[in-house]
Amino acid sequence: MRPRLVGMLLVLSTAMCQAMDPTFGARLGTSIGSPIPIGNIPEGATGSPVLGLVAGGWVDWFHNDTWSVVSEVQWVHYASTFSTPLTNHPVIDRITVSAPDGSTAIYEVETVFTGTATGAFSNDYVQVPVYAAWKPLEQWRFTGGGYLGWLVATQSYANGVGRVGIRPETVEQDMYFDEEINGLDYGVQAGVQYLAFPDLTFDARATLGLTSVFDQDFRTVDRTVQNFYVHLSVAYRIL
Repeated sequence: MRPRLVGMLLVLSTAMCQAMDPTFGARLGTSIGSPIPIGNIPEGATGSPVLGLVAGGWVDWFHNDTWSVVSEVQWVHYASTFSTPLTNHPVIDRITVSAPDGSTAIYEVETVFTGTATGAFSNDYVQVPVYAAWKPLEQWRFTGGGYLGWLVATQSYANGVGRVGIRPETVEQDMYFDEEINGLDYGVQAGVQYLAFPDLTFDARATLGLTSVFDQDFRTVDRTVQNFYVHLSVAYRIL
């Protein structure tokens, strides 16, 4: 009995070592999607996705014939354009007042804006996805998990054309969101992979952010806006 038990343990330990032998690779592709507002969406609001970038590396930590556990580190560029009508939208207006001595002072006044805002999101993140992969068929894997991302650069902005408060004239104002974009993004993801060759895989996945793109203290945007993007990429196993 003892030799048989020892043999079974050796077989089991060998199988576990083979299953946990990690593999490494690189990923390159594109992202397409847009931050989407949740609730209280103005009628007539539109948006258009802009192709972005997905690039990074992955580690398959645990794998057997059916299951895998994978983590990644990747750079993603998320971009889109938008146009939205606004009615009595709360804004901070800056008014310049001149004194008799020639000096000037700028005052911030809470008021409302009615008009149209157009602009673009352009945000770069470092993301760390972690997911499980299920392989029910020889060349197909289905994936699901989550991700954590950190904002590293942004050039997001809006341009508003309309009336501010009780002013009769039409005004135009640029607003840059550099200080208003949330520095942390996290969410869920799910997708499918096609194993075209032993070392080459085509990957498609959808990602949904669970936190707002804008900082919670940003009063100009009074709704949650979440990242929703699709990644289309090619993964190559290096080791």
